[in-house]
Parts: sequence; C-alpha cells; structure tokens
Amino acid sequence: MACIISEYDSNLEALKVIGVGQHGSKGIKKGLVTNMEALENSILNAVHKAEKNTGLTVKNIFASISGTHLLSERVDVSINISGSSVSEYDINRLINQGTSISMESDYDVIHAAPINFTLDHTKNIRDPRGMYGKLLTGHMHIITGSRSVVRNLVTCLHRCHLSIQGLIPSAYASGLATLVEDEMDLGVTVIDFGGGSTDIGIFKDGDLIHAECIPVGSYHITNDLSKGLGSSIKEAERIKTLYGSAITTNEDDKIMIDIPQIGDHNTEVTFQTKRSRITSIIQPRVEEIFELIYKRLSETNTINLTGRRIVITGGGSQLPGFRELSANILNKQVRLGKPLRIYGLGDITNSPAFSTCTGLLTFALRQNYAAITNQNSQHNIFAKVSSWFKEYF
Repeated sequence: MACIISEYDSNLEALKVIGVGQHGSKGIKKGLVTNMEALENSILNAVHKAEKNTGLTVKNIFASISGTHLLSERVDVSINISGSSVSEYDINRLINQGTSISMESDYDVIHAAPINFTLDHTKNIRDPRGMYGKLLTGHMHIITGSRSVVRNLVTCLHRCHLSIQGLIPSAYASGLATLVEDEMDLGVTVIDFGGGSTDIGIFKDGDLIHAECIPVGSYHITNDLSKGLGSSIKEAERIKTLYGSAITTNEDDKIMIDIPQIGDHNTEVTFQTKRSRITSIIQPRVEEIFELIYKRLSETNTINLTGRRIVITGGGSQLPGFRELSANILNKQVRLGKPLRIYGLGDITNSPAFSTCTGLLTFALRQNYAAITNQNSQHNIFAKVSSWFKEYF
C-alpha cells in the first residue's frame, strides 16, 4: 500500500513529491476487499508514514481501483443540436447520456470519456466545440465497476477519515505516469504488474480506449517459490527479489543459493540449491501471465490496435528477464515504464512499483478543481461517492 503527498512547484511548473509512505498490503485481494479492518490498518499506516515526512495531515485523496469486476466498453451516443454550434453543455449532455446507458443495476461508472466525435458526416473529430452541425455523436469509452466492490473500498477509505476526490482505474493512472505524448497518440499498450493482478490499458489518440485485468500477479510467483522451495512466503519474496529471473542464463547452474526452509517444530533448516531451480519455478508462471494477456487482447480484438509498442510497469516488472520474455511472447517492442513528469522522487519511489501512485498525482493535476467538486455533474465520481453515503450510510 503506497501513499504519496505532493505539492505544485510553480518554478518547475510540475508536481514535487514531499512525502512518501508505504506499508504491507493486507485485507485486499485481486482488487476485492477481504478484510475491512486489515485494509484500513494498511491504508492508515501508509498515510501516516507519508504525513510524518511532511508534517501535514492528509484529508483529500485520489485512489486507484483495480480488479476483474471492472468492465470496459465502447458506447456511441448521439444528440440533436439543431444546426447550432457545439458547446460545453452539449459535451456534458453526451457524457451524462453515455453514463446513464452504461449503468446497470449493480454497476457504477468509474471512468467515462469521449474518444472522438462525429458531427453529421465528419468523423474522428477530437474537439467539436464551436463547430456547427445537426447531429453530434460521441464515441465514448466507459469503465464500470461492481457497486458492492466499489462501496466496500469507499467505506474503508472513509473509515480512515479520507475524503475521496476521485477513483481512478489503475491501468489509466499507470499510463498517465509512464507514457510520453507520442506513445499515447500513436498507440501503446500499458501492462501494470501488481501483486494480486495485472492491469492492461490500451491508449490511442491520446486517450484510454480499453482496459483489462488479469487475476494473476507477482504474488503468485512468490507463492510458487514458497511451495517449490518449501520456504516461507517472506523468504520466497526475498529470494525472488535477490536471485529471481524470468529467463535462464549460462551462470544459473554455477550459482548456489542458501534456502531457509521451514522444518519441524517451527525451526528453520537451510539447504542449498542452484539458481537454475529458482528460474525454473518463476519462468512458467511469467509465461502463463503473458499468454493470458495475449489471449485476452486477442479475444477483445485489441492486440493490433497499438502497433508494436508495449510499456510494462508495476513492481512485478522489475524482475530480470521480464521485458525480454514479454517481447518474445507478445511479439512486440517492450520498454520498462517509470514515473515521468514528477520531481522529488527518491531512488525507491522512482521505480515502476510507484507508477500507479504517481499517475494519480498526474490525474489530479490535470483535473479542473471546479469540475471535480461540482455536485451537479452526474458523471463525477465525487458526486457519486457523496450520494452513495447519503443513500446507504
């Protein structure tokens, strides 16, 4: 669990990190809250550590949301503008109508944005404001989330006395943090490897156009090592970090590693094994993850939307050989994504593991504060969160 506090530096004209806190994540699995009290404790510890570095008290936050309960869909919405010029009001009408269409009885809209517009017979318009026509069609990308899952997360954050300014899909936040403008315009796939799941975001023409989540992440690699080596989860994570690799090397059979093993009567006994054994456990799981990604992108017809560009990020992407193996399986050009456009990061936080968190800051900076806090905006997540609590709590 990570928390980053930043301030806007007018000299740099960018965000500057002034506080960082992280704590072991408990009470949440694959984006689903499994233990409210444990999750609350994890969040509070991360926030308090960040506050300690700054002397500030955090009240308002942007948080990421992930999991297979999120559904990504494309919706076309049309409105009649009777030959007048397109206004901001018309754009808002389209968005509100699109979110109304996508909201099912047990799902709520998390993300809603027009990808492009069609005005009468003119297609692929990025910004139609000020243009004249009769029929305006918005081609929208909408992400919805299970209402019960979202409500559990929102409840936990409010129990931590945190006011939610926005819930952002993890794949979107990671893309904002790691992508350069050319990549977002020309097309790129962002793959964020978290602990319990892997988030996928498809970006093109400057927007997120599709999102997916695979319920397998780096924790599954750790779990495989724990079972295969007979060690504790803690030791397996240490071994993965220090000696793990997704591909074999010529030196693997020459390197011997001490493995603390859980023995009888809770005593630890140590044995030695070759590094090649560790790789032989890790590699099949990593291959499975990328094969699942390839299958999911093929099923949704998004595998070729972004050409040959892929950016991998997240804590799991730092495993040696990860990038090379992903390039072989996906047959794409792959680079490792790290946080961009933000300053004051130390060596620890300036890493792929903090991409989602720094992407939330980028999102916050880009938003118009009036739009975020406008209670009359039906598609605004802050308004949704407020209405949930008035209705249910």
